[in-house]
Amino acid sequence: MKGVIRGFSLILVLMGFMLAGLSYAQENPPTLTLQQCLEIGLKNNLNLKASRYSIERAKSMAKAAHADFFPKLHMQGTYRWLDNPVKIDIPQITIHTPFGPLTSPAKTVSEAARNSGIWTTSIIQPLFTGGALTEQYKLAKLEAKREETVFENNRQALVEAIKDAYYELVKAEKVYHLAVKFSEQLAEHLKTAKAFLEESIIPLNDYLQTKVTLSNARLNVIKAKNGRKIAQSYLNLLLNRDINLAIRPEMEFPMPPLTQPLSYFQELALHSRPDLKSATARVAEARSAIRLAKSSYYPHVALSVNYRDLSDESFENDSASVLVTANWSIFEWNKRKWQVGAQRARLEQAILLESQLKQQILHEVKTAYLNVKESLKRVETIKDSVEQAKENLRINNLRYKEQVATSTDVIDAQTLLLRTEVNLTIAKIDYLKALAALEKAIGKPLKEDLS
Repeated sequence: MKGVIRGFSLILVLMGFMLAGLSYAQENPPTLTLQQCLEIGLKNNLNLKASRYSIERAKSMAKAAHADFFPKLHMQGTYRWLDNPVKIDIPQITIHTPFGPLTSPAKTVSEAARNSGIWTTSIIQPLFTGGALTEQYKLAKLEAKREETVFENNRQALVEAIKDAYYELVKAEKVYHLAVKFSEQLAEHLKTAKAFLEESIIPLNDYLQTKVTLSNARLNVIKAKNGRKIAQSYLNLLLNRDINLAIRPEMEFPMPPLTQPLSYFQELALHSRPDLKSATARVAEARSAIRLAKSSYYPHVALSVNYRDLSDESFENDSASVLVTANWSIFEWNKRKWQVGAQRARLEQAILLESQLKQQILHEVKTAYLNVKESLKRVETIKDSVEQAKENLRINNLRYKEQVATSTDVIDAQTLLLRTEVNLTIAKIDYLKALAALEKAIGKPLKEDLS
């Protein structure tokens, strides 16, 4: 019995260690860098996987269109069986000639054989289609190219979303640590205030004010902790992982300024944006569609080589033929004219949309560029404010110990420092997010464009 109890106790101890280890792993997860998050997100995203299949489908359709240029082999076989073939009785026929009578004996023949078969083999090669095959192939290739730009646009949008979520997690993590630090500072100040109260150096209301402020600070710690968990959950959602997994982000990022002028980034965007490449591909598709519609004005000529094998119970016969076939629709009540007109309208629409998109891209780049400049300026300004707030807190702590300042002065100084540090964190994150938005606006990474 004692052995059973010892064994059960050992199991409980082991389970305790396991739960403690699990709790530690959740509270202290390994650092997950931004680059690692991007790799995980790009690998796991279902929308990107679906886009890859769209590219594969479009490329397969282009290969199928290319196959239409080559000869095609067709085979067709027919077998016929009659249960009761029609029979014809032919009487004896005698023809008198100067050389004597010629007699054909009476006989019975079938109108059709009981068993018969026809096997036809044909090779067909298009000779002229008015450019239809060429334009169909071009359209298929353009669609494949456009699907690639759609994939790249989706990829860049996901990269921006992951970066935004990651930076929001960094902000939530920093705000949490600042809230904890503020709470600890208030706790230390409360100890000092309690000692002063016991010595009747400060009034009771000063002590109570510090105590209430500390309670509110601890509530803010809980709120900041929940904010961190929500940020982790959303980032996991974008990475297509378990939303309850803990994530520890890297906390420091370089913040280089932009050295190139706005015009440089706008020109870069006009050459790099995947959605603009997609719009350009639509213009090319519309031009090709016009030529495809015009191909119906011309005859379609094809060469065919045929072999026909006919066999039944009474005889066998085979034949070969070479044919050149031309199909030409002469008049269809202006149907082809309207089809060409429809494609011309499609072209004009595509050109206008492409032009409008260019203007929109220039505006997006300008907005993102100015946001980057503004965010960096805010960071530089708030950095000075943080140093001033730290000095203000140091002075008020000294004045409080010398009893020339009240608890309110110290708490106000601590609150000012916390608010300034939070503002600095927000400004830094806004700058990083503005850089990510500029990357999305120009359609490529900014590494080589930053000093």
